[in-house]
Amino acid sequence: MNPKHVLIKSALAVPAAALAHRWLPRIATAALLSAAATAAVAAPAAAARNSSAAITAGQPPGYQLVHTGPLSAPPGAESIGSAKCPAGTVVWGGGASITGGLRPQLTVNSSVPNGSGGWAAKVNNTFNTTLQFVVDAVCANKPAGYKIVSRMVDNPPNTQSHATATCPTLDVLLGGGTLSTSTALAAVLTSAWPSSSAKFTGYMDNGTTTDAKLTVFAICGQKPARYAITSNGVSLPPGMLFAGPACPTGSSVVDGGAQDPAHLPSVQIVGSTVQDASSWAVGVANDGQSAEQVDDYAVCAA
Repeated sequence: MNPKHVLIKSALAVPAAALAHRWLPRIATAALLSAAATAAVAAPAAAARNSSAAITAGQPPGYQLVHTGPLSAPPGAESIGSAKCPAGTVVWGGGASITGGLRPQLTVNSSVPNGSGGWAAKVNNTFNTTLQFVVDAVCANKPAGYKIVSRMVDNPPNTQSHATATCPTLDVLLGGGTLSTSTALAAVLTSAWPSSSAKFTGYMDNGTTTDAKLTVFAICGQKPARYAITSNGVSLPPGMLFAGPACPTGSSVVDGGAQDPAHLPSVQIVGSTVQDASSWAVGVANDGQSAEQVDDYAVCAA
């Protein structure tokens, strides 16, 4: 293992409410913050208690949200974390985010299903001090037709590449993720989102001099009750975006994502994960000189 990597092996199942307030009190609409306003790092979140999420009529059978608690991301390094689903469940979706408030210096390199049993993520810390992040997994009972499919493409040096993984006919997309083979800090996820009810698409900017591979995953299964994909769009000036679409009443979030439709390398994902059982949360940094459109998504089911 690369000595720069930080590998976390354990995770805790927690009530959905315990994942709220990670970035802000509640994300109901988009809020824009300048890069200067995000300069200070808030205090790390407290470690989660080991307890199970309650199952309601508005959640898929066996639904649980699992997260790692705060993990350390040392300066100038790529760090890895993973969250494991409880026994008897499989992963439907997942994500990663910095704790206590977003920073443009901590970007997502990869966020991906770790087989059917959990979620894993790699983050890049280009700042001069240690930051903290969490990895989340959305878990539930295995639905009929459950499978994980993938597509790999080349990601040449100083190039942004993209790929789409497509679910088999009759299945729908439950969630998806992206994996880069690069361990360099300049390899950054720029878009990763449910591009249809059967497809997940990812864009990766390889800002290095070394060739890499990009693999995009789709987690598929029989269409669950109250299945829907919701989305919001916002114009993001240079700076930071907090945004999060909510699920319709009577359903719960199982995955989500964000994209810049222009797919500029200067618009980068700094977090994309569960906000609470009813909504997804994304953090996006616009390092460009002008406003860019950003669309965020939530995959919902019951």
